[in-house]
Amino acid sequence: MRVAEAASDPLAAIALRSSRALRRIFVLGIALAFGIVFARLLSVEGRGLGFDAQSHALGGWGAADAAVMPLAALGAVAVAMLLLVVSASEERLAAVMRFGLPGFDDRARAIANGMVWAGIALLAVHFAAPAFAWMPGGHEAAGVLLGTVLGAGTARLHHQAIGHEAYRTFNLVSMLLAAGSLGAMSITPTGEWWTLNFSTLGTSDDLAAASFNVGIVIAGLGMAVLGPALTRALGEARFAARRGGLGAARVLIAVIGASLAGVGLVPIDTDTLLHNVFACAAAAGFAGLAGCVRAFARRMPRTLVVLSFVFLGIEVAAMFAYQVLGLFNLTVFEIVAFTLVFAWLIALVATTHAHPAAEPHELGLATAAVAAHAHAVPRRRLVPAASAVLGRPAGRDDEARLRGPRGVGSDRPRRLGVHSADASADDPPDHAALV
Repeated sequence: MRVAEAASDPLAAIALRSSRALRRIFVLGIALAFGIVFARLLSVEGRGLGFDAQSHALGGWGAADAAVMPLAALGAVAVAMLLLVVSASEERLAAVMRFGLPGFDDRARAIANGMVWAGIALLAVHFAAPAFAWMPGGHEAAGVLLGTVLGAGTARLHHQAIGHEAYRTFNLVSMLLAAGSLGAMSITPTGEWWTLNFSTLGTSDDLAAASFNVGIVIAGLGMAVLGPALTRALGEARFAARRGGLGAARVLIAVIGASLAGVGLVPIDTDTLLHNVFACAAAAGFAGLAGCVRAFARRMPRTLVVLSFVFLGIEVAAMFAYQVLGLFNLTVFEIVAFTLVFAWLIALVATTHAHPAAEPHELGLATAAVAAHAHAVPRRRLVPAASAVLGRPAGRDDEARLRGPRGVGSDRPRRLGVHSADASADDPPDHAALV
């Protein structure tokens, strides 16, 4: 974000400046959830010696499991360190390398992110294995399929969008929600919760319920806080935001986030009506985002517009299949709904931030890097024609070499802002033209 843009959008500037602190909070929550999962896997149940979650206040762990707790803690620390590297900015990685520690390129960080997501999918299927008994190959085939798809997809996305501050933070928000649910799945005493709904994971009044409820509360609040950062690029001139459109998008994102937090604060067994009100508010907020996508700006990315209507159609079809046809239960519908919400917000960042500008705290680093590169460019001896030498002011060649070709530099932003006169102002630009 340029300095002028930061001044004109103070909410986005505040959200971006707070991203570093938020990422640390999210990483801590994810690591704690993985600590619960590792402890369960290393417990007597994990070694096939039996497990009775209802007989222990902390999810079935007894004295025989005390020895595995340090190992589970080490695993949680390893996950935290990995995610700090995965979500770090270039500025922070450069600071780490100055201490002699190894560097990590974007590809390695993307693969690591995909591996964590693949692990979440595999473990979720493992802890809900009976729910996949109907599939050919059982839960093993389901785990491999879901883990491969989610891991490969998130790795590719992370590699493409790793330069966006808002994306790196929101990736952790999504992961915290998934990891908190995973921790609850691993030790819940509620039995076959998947036959009811996800909210059942938060009703056992123990560590499992805390993992689910706290995870969804922090993830929801994080989403609400990050709304200005997620929508920052919509304020750029190339999208021609409508009057009030940017604020409306941020309000709807805040509604979704606050509603998710409400779902965690009010478990379904505490106040069913209020819990369902929060859940419906989250669904309505997403319907408003996807259905009114053309109302936020006159030139929204065509890819985002298409995805919005596709996602909205999927949500309506899933609701019809659940409530009218009874093809699946509420748990499946909740999985579809949550996936669509987070996928749409990630698509918003990926499409509107097609050309990431430097964030405010990275301007000094970027300027220094450009200056260093300019001084490092080897000066080539040019032998121009005599007439050209006599007619050219001294020093112009050196300045031209430092500036680079005009078509690569200053002309590119100018081309992005040009639209043909016969094109409608409401027609979204082809996303390929912005690449």
